Amino acid sequence: MKTNVLEKTIIDEAAQALLAAAPAGSRVILFGSHARGLAREDSDLDFLVVEPGIVNRFTESVRLRKSVDQALGGSVQPVDVIVIDKEQFIRKATVPTTLAYEAATYGRVYG
Repeated sequence: MKTNVLEKTIIDEAAQALLAAAPAGSRVILFGSHARGLAREDSDLDFLVVEPGIVNRFTESVRLRKSVDQALGGSVQPVDVIVIDKEQFIRKATVPTTLAYEAATYGRVYG
């Protein structure tokens, strides 16, 4: 199933919420089935947030996920938010078996 207009609106709102909540200089990348145009009705949204420096990836991911939840107003759309340090992203973006490679190769970049 192709991503429909409603889903594109949700995707854009989620991405903008992540950009607003992430530190300056961050990039938000939509990856996975929605980025590839292969999303099904039950597909979640997958975002990789590339930040210039991270103290704790887990707490940052939770914080950013809350910003998406608030922006979507309790939408039932499942969203995954993964945070990675910019330097680590650069190192791994050329390694085909990594999430960074998937996002760099097939992802849709915001910011």
